Amino acid sequence: MNNDRKAVIYALSAILLWSTVATAFKKSLELVSAFDLLLLSCIWSVIVLALVNMVKARSVSGGLKGLKPEKGELLPYFLTSLLNPAAYYLVLFYSYDLLPAQIAQPLNYTWPLMLVILSIPILKKRPAPVDGLALVICFGGIILISRGGSGNELGELSGPGIFLALFSSILWALYWLTGSRQKGSQEKRLFWNFLLALPVLLVLKPFLSPGLPELSRGSLLWTLWVGLFEMGITFVFWGLALQTASHPARISHLVYLSPFLSLFWISLILKEPIQLSTIGGLAVIVIGILTRELISGRKKA
Repeated sequence: MNNDRKAVIYALSAILLWSTVATAFKKSLELVSAFDLLLLSCIWSVIVLALVNMVKARSVSGGLKGLKPEKGELLPYFLTSLLNPAAYYLVLFYSYDLLPAQIAQPLNYTWPLMLVILSIPILKKRPAPVDGLALVICFGGIILISRGGSGNELGELSGPGIFLALFSSILWALYWLTGSRQKGSQEKRLFWNFLLALPVLLVLKPFLSPGLPELSRGSLLWTLWVGLFEMGITFVFWGLALQTASHPARISHLVYLSPFLSLFWISLILKEPIQLSTIGGLAVIVIGILTRELISGRKKA
């Protein structure tokens, strides 16, 4: 099997798994609070990422010594852990608690657009005309999705929920901008992010979600699914896809299949009636993002 075929298998595996997590969020939130979903999923993620790093260490000289933070790494890992998972997932889960999955999921998918906007003040990048075009297109998709819930089977949509879903995309873009410049493998960075977030979450637990979370079979299995496939091993598959592909940019565009496939699981398992406005708005957002990527890519080439 050649490398490009392996890359496609890795990428499609990641996309398939990521497409299930919106459904897993809602199923989890039927059993536990948004904060407890974050806490339990974070614990599962630390276990999963520790195992991933242990497996990887077998093929790397020095073994688990490579997981130990180097001098000056621990503080940046801790600071980014406040963004992801602490702030990002807490805001995201609260948005899912307030909105139908088919609304929260595409609004969160605007993070590539937020990445472009935040790159202007943080990376001092000058916006290009195509950035403005993409912004206008994506904003149209956001309006279509946000207005689509009024007067139909979904009922009136939560304004705070819409705000939180969009705000989560800003937090993820901030994490990407700061975390991508840190040293160490992706698996190592993620492990320390989630491990260092745990004490923070435990301190916040009595204030944001007093009492013990419900530890039923359902809550443990659904939060395990979130910790395993949203926060953990799926990033490894995606990283392998990009590392293995001879043209990573072509592989990266496959990720936009995930939100559309997600609507299938939302309809099948959650029984949400999928609105044409949701499909149309999501399509407009993806078109806006791809328009910028494709035009920018041609200019660079």
